[in-house]
Amino acid sequence: MQSKKRTLKVGILEVQGAFLEHKISLLAAAKELSDDVTVDVIGVRNVSHITSDMAGLIIPGGESTAISLFLRRNDMEEPLKNWVNGKDHVTWGTCAGMILLSKVTENQKKGGQYSLEALDVVVERNYFGRQVNSFEGDLNITDPELLSMQTGNEPVRGVFIRAPAISRTTDPSVKILACVSTEDKPEAVIVGCRQGNVLATAFHPELTEDFRWHQYFLRMIQQR
Repeated sequence: MQSKKRTLKVGILEVQGAFLEHKISLLAAAKELSDDVTVDVIGVRNVSHITSDMAGLIIPGGESTAISLFLRRNDMEEPLKNWVNGKDHVTWGTCAGMILLSKVTENQKKGGQYSLEALDVVVERNYFGRQVNSFEGDLNITDPELLSMQTGNEPVRGVFIRAPAISRTTDPSVKILACVSTEDKPEAVIVGCRQGNVLATAFHPELTEDFRWHQYFLRMIQQR
C-alpha cells in the first residue's frame, strides 16, 4: 500500500525581504527531505492568514522597524505574538526576523523595537556594520543534527546583509546552532539558535542553494 503524503502548511510573512526565495528553498528542501512530505506555502499579509492549521511560519529579513510598523497598522501584532508563542507551531526568523523574535534588542532606533517575545536572547542590530559591510562567510556549526546533514567537508556558508548577531543568551534552554567570526570581528559570535519551537538565524540561507536550514526547519515541524 502506498503511504499517504503529509502536507505541511507553512506561512511566510510577506512584508519585506526575500520571501519568494524562501518559498523556492522550502519546496526544494521538502523534495530532498522525504517523498512522503509536501509543503503548502501561503503568504501571510493580514490577520486572516494567521490560522491555527498553519504548522510553521518564516519571518524573512528586511528592516525590523518597517516590519513592526506594518504589523501595527494591520492589527497583526498581538495575533502574531500569540501564534508564535503557541506550543503547536514552529517559527523561523531570518535577520530582521530574528530581531523581532528576540526579547531584548541593543542599538535600537529611536522609539524602541517591537518584540514577539519568543527568544531569550539579546540581539545587537547591525552587529557587523552597515550595508557596505555585508559579506558571505563560513559558519561554525555546533549542532549535531545540522552537522549530520553536511556532505563531506563542504562548509556551511552564511550570507550576512547588514546583519544582527546574538551578543548573549539569557536562558539555558537556548541552543546555539551556529557562530561566525570575521577579520573585523575575530571573536566568534552567535548567529544561529533555537529555543523550543523557535529558530533564528542572522544570515540568509534562502539566498544560497544550500537547503539544509530549510530542511532543519521542516524537521522541526515534523517533530511537533
